[in-house]
Amino acid sequence: MLFQSDHAGFTLIELVTVMVVLGILLAIVTHDFGQWSTKAQIEKNIRELNIDLNTARMNSIYQKKEHRLVFNSTATGYVLRRYSSENESKTSGGTELFSKSGSYQYAKANGASIADRKFDFDIRGFTFDLDTIKINRTGSGATFDCVVVSTTRTNIGLMTGGSCVQK
Repeated sequence: MLFQSDHAGFTLIELVTVMVVLGILLAIVTHDFGQWSTKAQIEKNIRELNIDLNTARMNSIYQKKEHRLVFNSTATGYVLRRYSSENESKTSGGTELFSKSGSYQYAKANGASIADRKFDFDIRGFTFDLDTIKINRTGSGATFDCVVVSTTRTNIGLMTGGSCVQK
């Protein structure tokens, strides 16, 4: 008895079926990971922008010096500067505290470019540069994707119907 018929094995059809099922599962997981990654990056960038705007505001109050947050010309990042006096040139002066660059482009709530936009904070922490800033990316599934800058505070929110619904 060289061959026994009761030995169990896998047929080619069973192996191909398992490979197809694994391929479909891998495609679903990869797609979901890409969406999750985009969502997380947008939320991270908005959180950081909100924190940096509040840092500019608080530093202005505590240090009694004006601060300015300026978006770069590509609207993908910004720089925070501190000014030693009211007489210091706001165009060429100031001490750069930090600069950040993001993965996505920032824009105004209406979709217009926010490139070179400035937010000045006086020694009381007030700003009169009121605006809504959003990540220029739709359908990301992010929980929040915009920041509303008002005179005395900043709030994060979610763009809905052309306005930032604050959280």
